[in-house]
Amino acid sequence: MVKIEPTGYRFVKQPVKMLAIYEMQPKELRRSSEGWFLDMGQEITGSLEMEAESSEDSADVVVRCGEELTEEGNVRYDMRCGCTYEETWTLRKGTNRLELYDYKGFRYGQILCGPETKICRIRAVVRHYPMDETLCTFRSDRKTVNQIFELCRNGVKYGTQEGYLDCPTREKGQYLGDAVVTSRAQVWLTGSVEMLRKCVDQFAQTAKICPGLMAVAPGSLMQEIADFSLMWPQLLLTDYQFTGDKNFLRQYYPTAKGIIEHFRQYEREDGLLEQVGDKWNLVDWPENLRDGYDFDLSRPVVAPGCHNVINALYIGAVKMVSGMEQILGLPLSYDAEALKRSYISSFFSEETGLFTDRPYSSHSTLHSNIYPLFYDLYPEGTEQKIADFLVEKGMCCGVLVSYFYLRALARAGRYEEVYRAIVNESEHGWINMLREGATACWEAWGKEQKWNTSLCHPWACAPISVLIEEIAGLIPDPGAPEGLRFEPHIPGEMGDVEVLVPFRGRQYMVKRKAGRLSVTVLP
Repeated sequence: MVKIEPTGYRFVKQPVKMLAIYEMQPKELRRSSEGWFLDMGQEITGSLEMEAESSEDSADVVVRCGEELTEEGNVRYDMRCGCTYEETWTLRKGTNRLELYDYKGFRYGQILCGPETKICRIRAVVRHYPMDETLCTFRSDRKTVNQIFELCRNGVKYGTQEGYLDCPTREKGQYLGDAVVTSRAQVWLTGSVEMLRKCVDQFAQTAKICPGLMAVAPGSLMQEIADFSLMWPQLLLTDYQFTGDKNFLRQYYPTAKGIIEHFRQYEREDGLLEQVGDKWNLVDWPENLRDGYDFDLSRPVVAPGCHNVINALYIGAVKMVSGMEQILGLPLSYDAEALKRSYISSFFSEETGLFTDRPYSSHSTLHSNIYPLFYDLYPEGTEQKIADFLVEKGMCCGVLVSYFYLRALARAGRYEEVYRAIVNESEHGWINMLREGATACWEAWGKEQKWNTSLCHPWACAPISVLIEEIAGLIPDPGAPEGLRFEPHIPGEMGDVEVLVPFRGRQYMVKRKAGRLSVTVLP
């Protein structure tokens, strides 16, 4: 009889589905002077598999992949995002088969080989978290809106692997801030909260390292971003909004409260945070899209003083925790209204009717006015002035912050401007991505707007949830019948519209045909 010694390991039920893995043939496959060229027709996540016959031992085949082409029409394998997708396959005499270990984000491939080698088969093996694309669809008479929705869906589809990836190329990691935007889109696209719940739990577990949470989980990269930590309660509330599950909310409420307690160490007398020094104060990324934010955000030591965005996010997190306490029937732990008064006193300019970046400054950036509108931190009656400022400035922000920009305008009732921002044709918009050849949403508005732009980055997928909720008007609300409110704001210029979404095991369709609007539950 064999004695089995305890090891400390334990079995845990798989919390999510297995990845969808399948073959895809190139849209274009042709011989070149050096071998073969292929185009998948769009950005994918996966790898190339090949079969080759060699007439001699030690013949080399060079395999190059990339997201774009050079001016000469070759595959840009030394990619702008920082990856070098070039590998050498050494053959033996006879038949050989290549199965690559790791996956890539790419669209194009180039196979370089000599006359002694015959390439018999080339295919892609695609992988992503399962997504039935018939569950959630968006169609309108405005072609560009449909293209933007598809662009963002591809980003979410190929960027969701074992988690909500930052991107499937340079950083195959799950970033907290990115996940806030990606998860809401992914839940709408799939009708499932499994991946969201896994994400919630993985970041909650980082409280063992720091109660203020880490910016990346799971993984060994010990990165900390204060802005992202303060967004974590939104992940938890997204689950509650879609499911109405108080038990799940109750389970992770202590983590949300622990975040607030961690940041309270930086409170000054009026409750505002000053010099949050243990984590990166991001505001926006890349730096050139901070709209000239008037505060020194040097790393690793943040400058002394008190600045707007970190405080808006902090008070927003306090308000969300207070909301959880009300849902769960718990006594309120914090005075969010007192914090709001301190915030207005320090950052609101009576002269301009706008919020400034720091106390005693006259400089007002887009970012310093997005969050007070998003979190309802403004003096009564000033929201339209702030919304006017946001519309005038446009999206001179990064793609992640664009989510809060669109939501802030919607909270001010400016739905026409929300729509126009989504379809704006400036250099800061999704149409610019399409103009530059995108097939999945990018890390920045344009290839050259960041020094290492990845061309599949789901943190830019804001239009998915905004179009469904703020425009089509399907709003998850546990207090509403069936858990869903219907408050449409569809602009006339979109023409006929048909939006289909999964929600709690059913499918809902919003349809406008010849000016008549309806919402139905499909059998």
